[in-house]
Amino acid sequence: MSERNDRNPEPPRLASLDALRGFDMFWIMGGDHMVHVAALGTGWAWLAVASAQLKHAVWAGVHAYDLVFPLFMFLSGVSLTLSMAQGRLADAGRGTAVTQAARRAAILVVLGIVYNFGWSADPAMFRVASVLGQIGIAYLIAAAVLVLLDRWVYRAAALAAILLTVAVLQLWVPVPGHGAGLLTPVGAINGWIDRVFLPGRLYGGSYDPEGILSTFSGAAVTLSGAFAGALLLQSPFSAARTPVLLALAGTATIAAGALLAPYYPPIKAVWTVTFSLLAAGASMLLFAFFLYVIDVMRWRRWAFFFVVIGVNSIAIYMTARFVAYPLFAMIKDMAVAPALALLLIAAVTGVHWLALWALYRKKLFLRV
Repeated sequence: MSERNDRNPEPPRLASLDALRGFDMFWIMGGDHMVHVAALGTGWAWLAVASAQLKHAVWAGVHAYDLVFPLFMFLSGVSLTLSMAQGRLADAGRGTAVTQAARRAAILVVLGIVYNFGWSADPAMFRVASVLGQIGIAYLIAAAVLVLLDRWVYRAAALAAILLTVAVLQLWVPVPGHGAGLLTPVGAINGWIDRVFLPGRLYGGSYDPEGILSTFSGAAVTLSGAFAGALLLQSPFSAARTPVLLALAGTATIAAGALLAPYYPPIKAVWTVTFSLLAAGASMLLFAFFLYVIDVMRWRRWAFFFVVIGVNSIAIYMTARFVAYPLFAMIKDMAVAPALALLLIAAVTGVHWLALWALYRKKLFLRV
């Protein structure tokens, strides 16, 4: 819902949080398209590498673009811990707090169905699973863990239990007709669970990357963000040691994922545990960098562009789907020269940002 700032009078405590969320969403609102067109037009090798990284890995492996969605989930976990510390969630009582998180999840599920054109008259086009739905349900799982378990050691045990459960299911539980540990679009247990229990169309045909088990695994990334938020509260974010601790934790998490990868490949489409580890670790490193530069060193002017995007990230996601993406498709269909295409895409992205800036100046933010 859209609310004026007088109903939420205090802006986010960390400018880095909004800036990093905006940096994340920038690639969705047009940054990726600009890089693709620039790479096509110039033929420069480094732009070709960047363009390849701004596309999802076909199956196994991790590209930079695969981290966009998990980074948003990680940051929602950071915000969850900060909200609880400020009394906006837990002080309402355990039952009420979980109910509020469930309400948020339900709204995001509905918005996700809208995003997937859920009003289509063709029932075969109806899809329940979505990126927004996965964000909301993962947030609900993380909120339930934080509210129901009052010590961080118990919460860490819950995080480990989630990862272990996903690994056991994916590696050792046999799938009818395929056996155990077959991490393919048809053979992975994710797909079997989605085909049996998830109504509607599956994005991958035999599986859905935002399906049931993937959402459960994604909750581990949200919980890792909650732990990062707890670190901020234990150690004042103005102290330089906090970004260092986050960077060390991120490096260790990436190392764990990399060590397991040869035996248990990182696959975003089914959210293997190794993918969750690599995504969480990369998110920690990015957050550590933004935290240090923006909130410790206070170099903030350059980040304003991203802050304007970050404070209205849900609006960005929805308007990109129904406004920017159709315009980008029209530009592609026009088959104009790459230079003109780049100019047109940049213009669409610029107008999109100006609309967000107008909302920012009026202190209007889409909150869920």
